[in-house]
Amino acid sequence: MTMDASGDRKASEDIGQLPYPAVDSSVPNKSPFQRIRLLLLLIGTVLLFSSSARRSSIDFFPGRPWPISFSGLGSPSSALDTFFHTSTRTDELCPSVANASSYSGWIGLEGDSDETPKRSFYWLFEAEEDPENAPVILTIGGGPGTSGLINPFGGQSHCKINENGTVANPYRWTEKYNLLALDHPIGVGLSYGTMVNNSVDAAHDVYDFLQKIYKVHPHLASNKFVIASGSYGGRYVPTIATVIQEENQAIAMGEGKLHATHIDLEALLVSNPWTDPLAYHRWLLYYRCELHPFYNATTCAELYGTLPACLESIELSFQNSTAHNRRLAEETCASFRRYGQNGTLMENINRRCETRDDIGKCYPSFNWMPNFLNSNATRKVLGVPDFVEYKSLNDDVTKEFMTYGDNMFPTQKLYEPLVSDGIRVLHHAGSLDANCPNPGTFSFLKLLHTPFSEAFRTGEDVPWPSAEEPQGTVRVAGSGAGNFTYLTYDNAGHFIVSDQTWQTKYVVEHFIDNIPFV
Repeated sequence: MTMDASGDRKASEDIGQLPYPAVDSSVPNKSPFQRIRLLLLLIGTVLLFSSSARRSSIDFFPGRPWPISFSGLGSPSSALDTFFHTSTRTDELCPSVANASSYSGWIGLEGDSDETPKRSFYWLFEAEEDPENAPVILTIGGGPGTSGLINPFGGQSHCKINENGTVANPYRWTEKYNLLALDHPIGVGLSYGTMVNNSVDAAHDVYDFLQKIYKVHPHLASNKFVIASGSYGGRYVPTIATVIQEENQAIAMGEGKLHATHIDLEALLVSNPWTDPLAYHRWLLYYRCELHPFYNATTCAELYGTLPACLESIELSFQNSTAHNRRLAEETCASFRRYGQNGTLMENINRRCETRDDIGKCYPSFNWMPNFLNSNATRKVLGVPDFVEYKSLNDDVTKEFMTYGDNMFPTQKLYEPLVSDGIRVLHHAGSLDANCPNPGTFSFLKLLHTPFSEAFRTGEDVPWPSAEEPQGTVRVAGSGAGNFTYLTYDNAGHFIVSDQTWQTKYVVEHFIDNIPFV
């Protein structure tokens, strides 16, 4: 695989690795066997170009071709019937909850080998009620580089982290749903091996992982499927969903990968997202300077003066999307990343920490997680290799994605075909988050073109769960809990599950089961 000087991969990266027999052109009169070999080569070429064409629908990634995969042709590194996998019963690491089972392990992804591993770590928490038929929630971290294991142990699974290990969680999502936590992408958490540097390649890794996890846990393969994440998950989630939808369509047309299973993608749950960098920066100072005084007057005046150049650089990166232009936009807008005054925590403006590096003082679970997962007892149960150390955030992954400029794409556009295809989407946001403030999210949602656009733009923000005891507001387009829904939490910041445990359980259950919030 080669890269040009700008950091973008060349379109011809896989052409030299076609797994087809060579044709001997020096023999003028070819035998029947040679003619068969030539026919196989031609068929392979047709499959190559049809696969490339099928993967080109995300057309606002100029300069970034879709990676070409040959797993459907029986490539040994990606065959769904022969891959590295482990599965370990992990109930002893969580306090006893009736009918609660959990499993963890690694799945070898396409290209994995003992010499050059590429292995995703997962932790499956089965539903207490009817796990064979309960929806599966794939939960991943943000970052880029944040471990997905923070989510289950932060309040989603039946055990919750504390300073001494884990305790039973009364507000667990796993009463009704299977929770599949994934350290995504490779290099994050306990996943290890060959890393990728962008969300598109990472999304294909997730699809590969899902196809293989269904071989390891086949009783989940036909269940409804939901993807949940937050923060940089606003980039991950719609990208993963798009890959799943395209592969589902390929399967329906008889063009899917060999032995691939249709994934019943039902809904997307995204909290306080990074999705549209233009809307994010356009509304950022409104939140930090006008709505909530996160910055002082001097800082606000300085940043307002640099805002036009920031927005212009993002527009340029959209119009001419090269790694150079995307990095330039990131550098031009870097001043907006500065921390607030007086120790105000960017992730929750009601909390105080001396510096952003002290976030563990405001959210101690960030320190408890590595202590728990790197303990000898936990590593022994999980079977963690000696060379793998758990980190809540892997800076190397962050650096790779930022060097590529992965954060400078108009990812919100992916929602338009997804919603049109019937995928239900919930954006829920803590109102106290100055990191990914909700005004920018609400802005890009109103500008999307979907079958529910008019209903969403003209809808009302209704207190939930009741006007008498409001926890926030919700705007619903569609029946029940909505097909396109935006909900806020009055007393939550960036980490909504940690800040509002029973409230998020209420929201998740109502949305997945399509029950009105009010």
